[in-house]
Amino acid sequence: MNQEEIRDDLVRSAQRWAHTAIDAYLEEPADQDFAVHHMAVAVEHVAKACLVSVSITLLANPKPSLQDLLVLGGQEDKVETGRAGLRTVGGAEAVTRLAQLGKGQVPAQLGALRDARNGITHMGWGRPSSECRELLTAGVKYIDSLLPDVAKEPDWFWAGHHEACRSLVEETTSELKLRYEAKVRRAKETYRSRTVDMSSSEKAAVVASLSAAPMPSRWALHLPTPCPACGSPAFTSGRDKDGDYGDIWFFPRHFGCRVCDLALTVWELELAGIRAQAMRTEEEVDPDWEPDFD
Repeated sequence: MNQEEIRDDLVRSAQRWAHTAIDAYLEEPADQDFAVHHMAVAVEHVAKACLVSVSITLLANPKPSLQDLLVLGGQEDKVETGRAGLRTVGGAEAVTRLAQLGKGQVPAQLGALRDARNGITHMGWGRPSSECRELLTAGVKYIDSLLPDVAKEPDWFWAGHHEACRSLVEETTSELKLRYEAKVRRAKETYRSRTVDMSSSEKAAVVASLSAAPMPSRWALHLPTPCPACGSPAFTSGRDKDGDYGDIWFFPRHFGCRVCDLALTVWELELAGIRAQAMRTEEEVDPDWEPDFD
């Protein structure tokens, strides 16, 4: 296996670990230890890929064995365990070597991300959940800084997670907005995968069938609402309450779309533009209206 193939294998491995990390962070409930651990692995694999792009020998452990040197020197067939037994440089040393080569921009929290991974791996001790976003952001920033050196672009590496990662590093993006945007993106992908091979008539029939009834909810009142992800007919469930002037108001508590599986809780409804609204039980009459006798 040549140097370019090893580099690309490491990059693809890093991509899988990074995607799983983001998924774990955005799921409900979030598995923050899982997210931090996997992002740190992704960082290490991208760093090693970058070392390989310079020279495969840079992967060598500070005290390499004869077997390690043979494998790195292209004599893998002379080692019984082959590449599987290769001991390489650790993550911290990989980052240090890249810095000495002038590659990568090391965020302040990158060391804390690596320490958190070690704590989770060896002792089951993670960092406080309040620090999770900062640690993941450090990983995303560092990976992005190395991608040009392994001939990859961020939109290719992060793929469907690219927008989530951009929001992750923007300090102005709240946790609630970050998770809402991720939900909508997943719902859009669900809709696309379900309907991509359908004709227009087939798609219309499926949408009509799925959207005929609301999702199960503990709220008995349901109002039709277009889905903010796929645009299909869906329902918001909630409660009603008498107003101060004899009017009745609907207060949304849950949104569900059967077509794309988007489900929103009360705190996400505002971001979707689903707000309280007045309900009219009878047609309002304009007091200035007069019949036309002509």
